[in-house]
Amino acid sequence: MAIIPKPRTSAPRRLALAVFRVHIENGLSVALGVGLTGLAVGWAFGFTAAVAAATGAVAVSISDQPDPLRLKPWVLGFALALTIGFSALASFAQFRPASLIAATAFTGFFVALISAYGKRALSLSITATLAFVFAMGQEFTSLAQAAAHLQLTVLGAVLYAAYAGLFAILFDDRVRRLLLAEAMRAFANYLRAKAALYNPDAQGNLSFHALIDAHAALVDRLQSARDALFARRRHPVQRKRIDTLIALLDAFETMLSSDADFELLRRSQRREIKWRINALILHIAAEVDGLTLALRSPRAEVIARPHHTECQALIIAVQEAIKNEAEDPATDHAFSVTATKLQLADAHVAALAKALDRATPPSRLAGELDLNVFRAPTPHGIHVLLRQFDLKAPAMRYAIRLALAMTTGLNITLLFPRFAHANWILLTIALIMRANYSVTSQRRWDRVTGTLVGCAIAVALLYIFPAAVLLMAIVVAVGVSHAYGQVKYRVTAIAASVSSLLLLHFSAPNMQFFERIVDTLIGAGLSWVFSFLLPYWEKNDLPKVVRGLLAADAGFADAALRLTVPRQPYRLARKKAMDAVAQLSGAIRRLADEPNIPRRALAALTELLGANYLLASDLASVPVLVKLRGHELEPGAAEQIAVVRERVVTLLSPDAAHGEISAAPPREDLSGLDQSVAMTLLARRLAHIEHAAQKVARLAARPVIEDGA
Repeated sequence: MAIIPKPRTSAPRRLALAVFRVHIENGLSVALGVGLTGLAVGWAFGFTAAVAAATGAVAVSISDQPDPLRLKPWVLGFALALTIGFSALASFAQFRPASLIAATAFTGFFVALISAYGKRALSLSITATLAFVFAMGQEFTSLAQAAAHLQLTVLGAVLYAAYAGLFAILFDDRVRRLLLAEAMRAFANYLRAKAALYNPDAQGNLSFHALIDAHAALVDRLQSARDALFARRRHPVQRKRIDTLIALLDAFETMLSSDADFELLRRSQRREIKWRINALILHIAAEVDGLTLALRSPRAEVIARPHHTECQALIIAVQEAIKNEAEDPATDHAFSVTATKLQLADAHVAALAKALDRATPPSRLAGELDLNVFRAPTPHGIHVLLRQFDLKAPAMRYAIRLALAMTTGLNITLLFPRFAHANWILLTIALIMRANYSVTSQRRWDRVTGTLVGCAIAVALLYIFPAAVLLMAIVVAVGVSHAYGQVKYRVTAIAASVSSLLLLHFSAPNMQFFERIVDTLIGAGLSWVFSFLLPYWEKNDLPKVVRGLLAADAGFADAALRLTVPRQPYRLARKKAMDAVAQLSGAIRRLADEPNIPRRALAALTELLGANYLLASDLASVPVLVKLRGHELEPGAAEQIAVVRERVVTLLSPDAAHGEISAAPPREDLSGLDQSVAMTLLARRLAHIEHAAQKVARLAARPVIEDGA
C-alpha cells in the first residue's frame, strides 16, 4: 500500500513565511520611526541634537508593541511620561552622589513594582530604565546643559510617540492580520509536532512533550489574536477576521480531540497506518502555512484545498487493516475514530480558507457571542499598585531586590570610577533581573554572550565605516533588538549592545569597549547574587496553579459532557482549560531552572501535564462525536452523559477522595453489547474520560506537587 508523500516547501515560500512575521514588521516600524526622528531633529538642529533626540525615541520605542489599538494611547502616553520623568530624574540627580544613589534606588524599586500590571508593564519598565541610564551616561557641567539635553530628549520622545500613534491607526488592520497569521503559524507548528507522534520510529515521550510545548505556544498566540481581533467588530472586514479566528479555534479543537486515543494507537503495530496519519497531518500543516500568506492581502482570494483523496485513502486503509488483521476492539475503534476526526479537522481547515476568502460575507458570530469575556483582562488602577506593598507580594520582593542590586552597582562605580561605568552596569542589572529566578538565569547568559558579540560588531563598524553609516547601523540595530525581544533575547542582547555602544560612542568618544565587557560581567554577577535575596520561587505557586488546572478541567467537563453544548459557555470553558494547561507547562519550564528542585517533582508535574492534555483531548472529542453521530444516539444517551459528567466534576474537585486507578478503562464499559455503534462509541468515550479524570485528580493530589518540593 502506497504511502502518502510528505509535502515539500519551495524556497520562495519559505522566505515569505520567514518574513511575514509580526515581530519583524514591528521591528521595521520601530527602526523607521527612530530613523525619521533622528533625521528630522538632525536636519533642524544638527548632529549632536539628533543623537540626544534618538535616545528619547529609542526609550519610547521599547513600549511600541503590536497592542490592540484601544490600548495604544495609554501605552504610548505612559511611555512618554516615563521617558520624560526618568530622563529628568537622572539628568538633575547626577550632580550629587547622594541624590544619584536615591534616584537609582527609586528607579529600581519603581520599574520592578509596576510589573504587577502584567506583560505590557514590562516594556514600560524597560522604557523607564533606558531613559534613566541614557541620561546618566551624559556628563553635564551645569543644570542649564542638563535642561537643554532634556529638551532634546523630550522632543525625540514626543516625535516618536506621535509617529507610533499614527502608524498604529493607519496599519491597525495589518497588525491584526499579522497576529492572526502568528496564531495560524503556531497551529501549523502544533500540527507538525502532532504528526511526529505518529512517526513509528520517533521516541514517544519526547514527541509527546514537544506536542505539549507546541500546544502551550499555540494557546499564547491565540490569546494575542483574541485580544486584538475581538476588540473591534463594527466593520465587515473586522468581523471576517473574527470568523477566521473562530474557524481556527474549531480546527484546533477537532485536532485536539484526535489525540484522545493516542495511547492506544502508540501501542499498535500498524506502522503503515501511522505513517499515513503522519503524512496527512503534515499535508494539513502545509496547507495552514499557505493560508497564513493569504493574510498578506486585506482582501485575498483563497481557494480551499481539502485533502479528500488522502483522507479517504486513510479511512479505507484503516478499514482494510481492521478487516484483514484486527487487533483488539478498542484499538480498532481508536483507529477508525481518529481517521474520521482527521477528516473532520481537514474540513475545518477548508472552512478556515473559506472564511479568509474575500467573497465570503461575515457571519453573525461576532454579534451573537460576548467576545469581551474571551479577551485577557488588563490590570489597571492605583489599587493594583497599592496591593503590592506587602512583603509577601512577588512584585514587592522583586522591587526590593532590584533596587538594592542597582544601588550596589552604582556604589561600585563610585568607588572605582576608572574601572566601572554606572549606566552600563545598571542597564545590565535591570535587563537581566526578573521577578522569576529561571528567567533571570537564562537572560544572564544571553546578556553576557550578547554583549561580547555586540562589542565585537560595534568595534568592527567603528573601524570600517564613517559616522553617517554608523547612524544607519544604530537604526537597524534598534529595529532588530526590538523585533526579537519576545522571540530570542540573545539576538536582542547583541543588537541592543551594538545600538547602545554606538550611541554612547557619539556622546562619549573616549569609551573603551573592553570596559563595557567588564561592566556587563559586573552587572550579570550582581543580578545573580541578588536573585537569592527575598526570592519568590516558582514552586510557591504550584499548589495554586494545580488547583486552577483542576477547576478549569471541571468547568470544561461540565460544558463538554452534554448532548446539546451551549456555544458560548463551552467556548469559554474550553479557553480556560487550554490556558490552564499552558500555565502549568510554563511553570514546569521555569521550575526546572530553580536550584534544589528534585527530579521526582519535575517528573510528577510532567506526568500530570501529559495526563491533563489527554483529558482535554477526551473532553473535546465528545462534541465531535455528538456532531458526527448525534442522530444515531438512543434516548438514554443524555442521562448516561449526565451521570458521567457529575462523577467527573466531583473527581476534579479539590476535596475529592482519590483511590487507586486502573491501567486502562474497564473492559465491560467498552463492550457495547446490545447497543448501536454510536452508543458503543459513546460508552467507550465516557469510560475513558472518567478514567482520565481520575488519573489527573490522582496525580494532582500527590504530596510532591502540593508541597512544591
